[in-house]
Amino acid sequence: MDLRRIIAIAVIIGVVIFLTSVTIYSGIWPPVDTIASESMTHSDYWTYGTMNVGDIVFVKRVSSVPGPVITYVVGRQTGFSTYGEYGNVILYKNPEGQTIIHRAMFYLSWADGMPVVQGFHNQSWMKVTKMYILIYDVGFSHRNLVVYLRGMVNESGFITVGDFNLAYRGIYNSSLNAYEAADQNVGITNAPVNSSNIIGMAFWDIPWFGLIKLNILKAYGQWPYSNEVAKNSYDYLFASIIIIAALIFLPYSKIYDFYRKRKK
Repeated sequence: MDLRRIIAIAVIIGVVIFLTSVTIYSGIWPPVDTIASESMTHSDYWTYGTMNVGDIVFVKRVSSVPGPVITYVVGRQTGFSTYGEYGNVILYKNPEGQTIIHRAMFYLSWADGMPVVQGFHNQSWMKVTKMYILIYDVGFSHRNLVVYLRGMVNESGFITVGDFNLAYRGIYNSSLNAYEAADQNVGITNAPVNSSNIIGMAFWDIPWFGLIKLNILKAYGQWPYSNEVAKNSYDYLFASIIIIAALIFLPYSKIYDFYRKRKK
């Protein structure tokens, strides 16, 4: 058996082991989703450590809430962050059946008609009232976020926000000097995210390669956000494909023979 065949078999076995391990850990099939829009991006350019259009995201099942999900509020208090900001990013289905990939800002519950925010301990950067929740200096844009609780009384679940949506699309409230950007306030969903509509939380990602799938969808008119791909993403994708192809087609046997002869 030649060296190329041995390497090919080893790669196939490695991929199978990897996919099996990820699926078992994830608890979901398929254990991945693709970032299709810019609602979580942090820059016009592809940025390491954040979510970018075309990234393939690995998802871990969440069977109960709040469960293992660390929200922005808890993360800001403890220093825990993912994808360039405090807290976990979760995936859920909105009423239209779309998969939304946004950050869990806080877990909301109620007691005697008053809102209860998990992790709130009268921090100076947060205010909780019966009508709204106000969080100061949020995200890479350092905007203040206001979440109005109208229509959510006695409903529990995660309040979610897209990082980009807060930074660039929020509705400004001059009286509070804050922006409405929560999914529950801007029409993305109509209620806190609870066990019935949460899919899971993001725990890892592969950059760029989701663009292959998205461009196939675009050919069928099913990807309306193609203009939101970060600059440099296609450059990185093509460079990665060239490197992988080069590794596949390298004349390993000749290289091996060459070095073996040199040792002699």
